[in-house]
Amino acid sequence: MDRTSAQALIVRLRGRLPSLSPVERAVAERVLADPAGAASLSIGRLAAAAGVSDTSVTRFCRTLGLRGYPDLRLALAAAQVAAEGEFAVRVGAEDDIAPDDDTRTVVAKVARLNARAAEDTAAQLDLAALDAVVGALAAARRVEVYAAGAGAVVAADLEYKLQHLGLVCAARSDVHRALMGAAHLTAADVAVGISYSGRTAEVRDPVEEAVRRGATTVALTSDPGSPLAGAAGHVLTFAGRESDRRTGATVSRTAQLTVVDCLYVRLAQHLDGRAADALDRTHHAVTRARAADRSRA
Repeated sequence: MDRTSAQALIVRLRGRLPSLSPVERAVAERVLADPAGAASLSIGRLAAAAGVSDTSVTRFCRTLGLRGYPDLRLALAAAQVAAEGEFAVRVGAEDDIAPDDDTRTVVAKVARLNARAAEDTAAQLDLAALDAVVGALAAARRVEVYAAGAGAVVAADLEYKLQHLGLVCAARSDVHRALMGAAHLTAADVAVGISYSGRTAEVRDPVEEAVRRGATTVALTSDPGSPLAGAAGHVLTFAGRESDRRTGATVSRTAQLTVVDCLYVRLAQHLDGRAADALDRTHHAVTRARAADRSRA
């Protein structure tokens, strides 16, 4: 297993934490606390460190899609992720960004955090699923995007980009409007739900309604084992690095926008001449509006 694939496995594991059983989560947390150190442990020593049985460790490995513990050790050794190299923004907690960090330190840590979120997301992104979603979007009569809270910013960005390419798209962050929109979808449409946890009812409910209406559905989440991912026909995951005490969806926003940008560029490639025509129309419309504003000034 190469380093990129191994790191992708660790990123996926981090995102799946909320969906794991208590026993599997104990193993996962021990592994994530020191991946490189865990790679040096026998199955018995890792099981003892996590407070579980050897069988539980084996079951954990199979949950991740691995054949057994040797595959996990190989992945961890290949990744070589040092715990001190990870950052999480949780201001006010005993964490990497301290309350007394100066401006230069905060800027450096946030920049590194955002860069890592984009790199980790790219490493674990399912390319086949990405292209399948691109194909569905290209053929869609209408696209609806559902999100809540900080995810609404990402939904608005996806709406903007799809409209820029000439697609009919609406982003909805109000659950009632989202449900009304989903109720009118058909098999010719696509619904996209955006939720860091994959457990936000305001996002899951309209996606489930879209499923009932026969629309193609997409989940954008950090947890592939979440209810939202289970409801959607296609799942695109991103690197999850937030905590319950986060001050804002900083890292998840960067990771989600990375997926949105990948969708946008691949869709533009897929549409080819149609995309070029749409971009030209948009440019000319904006240019005419600016010229009219100048003439009225």
